[in-house]
Amino acid sequence: MVIQINMIQTVAIGVLVFLLGDFLVKRVAIFRRYCIPAPVIGGLILAIINLIGVQTGAFSFKFDNTFKDFFMIAFFSTIGFSASIKVIKQGGVAILILFIVSVIMLIVQNIWGVAISKAFGINPLYGLAAGSISLMGGVGSSAAYGPILEANGADGALAVAIASATFGLVMGGLVSGPIAKFLIDRKGLLQKAKAKDEMAISKDIDFSALEVEDDDPDMIKTSELNKAFFMIVIAMGVGTVFTMLIKLTGLVIPAYIGAIFAAAIIRNIADSRKAELPQAEIAALGNIFLSVFLAMTIMSLEIWKIAGMALPLITILVGQVILLAIFDIFIVYNAAGKDYDSAVMTAGFYGYAMGATPNAMASMSAVVDKYGRPSPKAYFTIPIVGGFIIDLTMSLLVIGHMNLILAGIL
Repeated sequence: MVIQINMIQTVAIGVLVFLLGDFLVKRVAIFRRYCIPAPVIGGLILAIINLIGVQTGAFSFKFDNTFKDFFMIAFFSTIGFSASIKVIKQGGVAILILFIVSVIMLIVQNIWGVAISKAFGINPLYGLAAGSISLMGGVGSSAAYGPILEANGADGALAVAIASATFGLVMGGLVSGPIAKFLIDRKGLLQKAKAKDEMAISKDIDFSALEVEDDDPDMIKTSELNKAFFMIVIAMGVGTVFTMLIKLTGLVIPAYIGAIFAAAIIRNIADSRKAELPQAEIAALGNIFLSVFLAMTIMSLEIWKIAGMALPLITILVGQVILLAIFDIFIVYNAAGKDYDSAVMTAGFYGYAMGATPNAMASMSAVVDKYGRPSPKAYFTIPIVGGFIIDLTMSLLVIGHMNLILAGIL
């Protein structure tokens, strides 16, 4: 029996699924520890119920996801509004270095995923699903790119990407802290930092004087909320034109790319004119859009389609964990300065390169709490690069990799 659920009911169920996940996250410590998003928890519960129904032949749900793209594009446009060139410039060389190593790791994640997929004789697009799309991109990017990969022949890629992203969230929380601890203890970085303080020799940027915009505001102004919503919708509308023009080149791209660019242009025009945008309200709306979009996507997962992908997927993901750890210790730590701050940054880097920026912040907090020494440099650079710069870059690189695969070049 197929249970048809219309578009309004689908949105309503998506909201209920999110609320269920939020209820569970608040009451199950392990979900909070590894920063597992509420829509993932609630959505997977409904997806598993659907799996049971399909496998037993008793029932299956057929969701009308007409509104899903609206929530997806709206969320990604809010990322564009955070892409301030003025803010990026504040971080100077530290931002640039972290950005470069992030791009290198992003490419490595894709190359590894594609190589292992080919070794197992499966569609290399599955390698992208278990590469930067799900790991550095997180659940949101997985939900956005999964349908595109499926439309190009990788049946079940959405479920693969979501599963990989969930795995990455857990491993990002487990591995990142120990890497920083290993470096700090092994190299005596805490003692060196204290000695440097006593000698008062530092020509670095005072990162403690810089601020990162709050992407999880506790307070918003209702008078600004409508303005924020209208700006998001305008960016979405202008973005459709950008997306259309890009597609004329023959590139396969997600629908939200144009909205990100449009929002970024609006943000930087506002910065140049010293005009204040309702950033807190935009971020608050973005959180709502993301929650509903993820819930609708994950509850619609056809989990049964990835049954035969277990061995290739495990091989790819275990390899990703090891490769990222090696890269973090030998490349990120050295490139970032070989000091206490750079060690804290390795925790943050592993957190967002394997999971998500909240993972990164939680891991760094655990490190600085353990050693009793703050790291303003890490707390400034990690959310800027992991929170939005790499999201913008990742879209371009993933699109490039995907189109090279579809063209038979990779």
